[in-house]
Amino acid sequence: MNRSGLVLSAALMAGLAACAIATPPPSVAIMPPGALGTNGDIDTRSLDVAAYDFAHHMQNDPARAADAVAALDYMGGQLNVSPRWMTMMPALFRLQMLQSRESLRQYVGINAAAPSQTVVDTMLALAQAYRAGDQAGVMRLLATPIFTVPPAEVQSRLSDIPVMPTVNNATTHADQYSSGFGFYP
Repeated sequence: MNRSGLVLSAALMAGLAACAIATPPPSVAIMPPGALGTNGDIDTRSLDVAAYDFAHHMQNDPARAADAVAALDYMGGQLNVSPRWMTMMPALFRLQMLQSRESLRQYVGINAAAPSQTVVDTMLALAQAYRAGDQAGVMRLLATPIFTVPPAEVQSRLSDIPVMPTVNNATTHADQYSSGFGFYP
């Protein structure tokens, strides 16, 4: 390789390194103990919930949808910052989970810049309020500033989440890989 090729390669590598440094890590959350009905491994349970729920049309069950949104939002961050996952999960699957988190936030009407902890806490509380039949609590939570659309719109969207192929693929791949099926490279 000639001198100009070396200089160009070095400049390209420096540019890529600068991009990596300039990209902040994704927002992450901590799941409370017992969330999603488990006292075991919350990461694995979150992947299971997200993979199962986003493989089906979630209709007329906003509590289940809220749990699934919380699970996906949580794992979208965890897969990309936790040493447990960064060393074992392929980068493509981790990126797909982040993109799925963005897509789902957009569909539901959640601010893209909302901290993951706020999203997870709100969605878990919303699921609990739905299950308790606490309509006042549901409406209070739907009026929080993380939502970019009116409460009635969020409620309508949570009551009808279609199968989203990209979200389904991302959650299924991550869940299967984490379960040790090992058929992914």
